Amino acid sequence: MSISGIEVTNKVQSQASSREAIPTVTAHTASTEILQEAAECLTGLYGTQLTSLSVEKLVVGVFFTGVKLSNGCGGVAYTPPDMIQRASTRILKGQMPKYHGMRVDQMLSDDLLGPFADVIRLATLNALSVPFFNADRYSITSGDDLSSFSQIFAGKRICMVGAIIPLIKRLNKLGVAEIAIIDKKTETQAEAGLGHFVPIGETENALSHCQTAVFTGASIANGSIETLLGYVPNSAVVVVVGPTAGFIPEPLFRRKVAMVGTVIVTDSDQAIEILSEGGGAYQLFGTCVRKINLINRARILELQTQ
Repeated sequence: MSISGIEVTNKVQSQASSREAIPTVTAHTASTEILQEAAECLTGLYGTQLTSLSVEKLVVGVFFTGVKLSNGCGGVAYTPPDMIQRASTRILKGQMPKYHGMRVDQMLSDDLLGPFADVIRLATLNALSVPFFNADRYSITSGDDLSSFSQIFAGKRICMVGAIIPLIKRLNKLGVAEIAIIDKKTETQAEAGLGHFVPIGETENALSHCQTAVFTGASIANGSIETLLGYVPNSAVVVVVGPTAGFIPEPLFRRKVAMVGTVIVTDSDQAIEILSEGGGAYQLFGTCVRKINLINRARILELQTQ
């Protein structure tokens, strides 16, 4: 399979070689392994410098959680609605931890407490990853123009878990064969109108027959991505998209994800302010984040030989 617009070379880093997703999984389950691998990788990259970093600002927003570290780097991650619902009784019954000023190595610990600990840890991983998103370490393109990756999508049976309306519109312009959408939110189903919705109970069957699978970063936040990846055939292209997937991609690349479309926070203070006022992804784009695509060249080469 040829992937147009992607020059396939041996420039692959050694580490890469070696909206709410369905089904929802409880915290500390499916995505824990992926995020633990990311934490271990970042700990190795930072070394002793990690202990000198701390949390400068933090907000748990209704749509996204945002973190700014003492080095100025910021990260955001989707706040799952189920997490907010579960948190209500815990907040009333217990004392909330104080994250401001906490050392980053403590933020990455499995012992981090609080009803929002998982998403705060994820946003922290994203903030820590920012300095390493460069051309020397990864194959990176900018923006959200999918025409450079047309052969990943054009003429293919797409299965998207978590509906992102602007992305669905862009995919349709590329001439996909079909788009099967898995998203339990009825308001999203009414808005999309550009693909057919699959009942949640048929998730495994839909993914097992797709040629390209698209998962939102929310599937990482709600703990479902490991299960979902297990449904996808080995011959299919897997793409993970969204601000939540903003951590170093090695754990996803090891699981044969071909591309991660995410963001780098360019203005941490503005991002925190937007989220504190109830803003979400639409308000972040074009103001304080920059879109990037991280390409797994090793997986692209593997797909071409199938």
